[in-house]
Amino acid sequence: MLKCVSFITVVICLSLLGCLSDIKPEPVVFSHLDEVAVGDGFMVLADRRIFALMAFLNAAGYDEELEGKQMHPVRVKVRRMVAVNLADTPRKLDAWRAYYRRNRLAPFQYKSFVLSLSADYPFRRIRPDEELGYRHTATKLKDLPDVLNDFWVTARLDEVWNEVRPSYLADIGRYDLDKMKRQMAFLWEYLRMERDDPFVVVQVPDLLDRHLGAMGAGYGQHYYCVDNPGSHAYSLNTHEYLHSVVNPLVEANFRQFEQKLHEYYIAAEDASLSGSYREPVTFTFECLVAALTRRVSMKFEDDPWWTRLREGQVASDTREGLILVKPFYDLLADYEQSDKSFDEYIPVMLAGLPRYSERAKAE
Repeated sequence: MLKCVSFITVVICLSLLGCLSDIKPEPVVFSHLDEVAVGDGFMVLADRRIFALMAFLNAAGYDEELEGKQMHPVRVKVRRMVAVNLADTPRKLDAWRAYYRRNRLAPFQYKSFVLSLSADYPFRRIRPDEELGYRHTATKLKDLPDVLNDFWVTARLDEVWNEVRPSYLADIGRYDLDKMKRQMAFLWEYLRMERDDPFVVVQVPDLLDRHLGAMGAGYGQHYYCVDNPGSHAYSLNTHEYLHSVVNPLVEANFRQFEQKLHEYYIAAEDASLSGSYREPVTFTFECLVAALTRRVSMKFEDDPWWTRLREGQVASDTREGLILVKPFYDLLADYEQSDKSFDEYIPVMLAGLPRYSERAKAE
């Protein structure tokens, strides 16, 4: 714990989450071995933290679903079972719904936080605030472990989990661990960089969220990729993993090209997909990761059908507001013809990016 030199410094430090938390990091322990599939550098996990969180959010008012899609059958079943189990505790349910409304956080922010908890009930923090992907959740969700523990007991989640557990086990069994290893090797070959992260990549199927969408978070030696229904092909979630590589590289070069990138952000500000990214730098993260994901996948599969699919996804991303995806995707073709590593090429790519006004005229 840092020793702050004055009361004012303490207040400022705490308000900005600048002081280190007093949570001592512990390794996460996955004690239900049949709920984990293990490969060389990879795991697929039926994660009880994500299950408990999403059962709670569904009970507390989260009912979002992709237009034209029906909720996953497991989600429907859990919502029904939990509603029955909470029928005799309306006051607690009202309090939990108020908690959810008050926090005004997206599911991915909750997920990022709960992955810092112990792997099983009773849940408790085992990773410090400094590792949180969204630092404001350290205070905003400080009481969430206690809330989830109360919810676990009151909603009889042990019974609910045992009922739907076979569906989760079947889902983790569909992941291709050997393919994930090949995809990871191909990715780093494409980047022409030495992999220097310590991560075991953990894929987590989430059957209780809306269709499509995913999120990633790194804690200790694990990098979690949480997959919503329909968002993956039971292989490596290259997109979420790439955020751990791309985000620091963009941050290191962002200031030099900030004005140019800000023009694209402003032009896309009101579009559907771009609304999730509140800052020009996070917008740039997402666009470059999306372009890289499509490009790497297309190269890995080396099949005309996959090429058409990925190029269609690039066009869709761009139409829906991630307007840097297409120019980044095109610039990656130039990177492939270069002899530079990806980290060396980032400033070259950003320098070669046309100003938004110039691109708009050309189109």
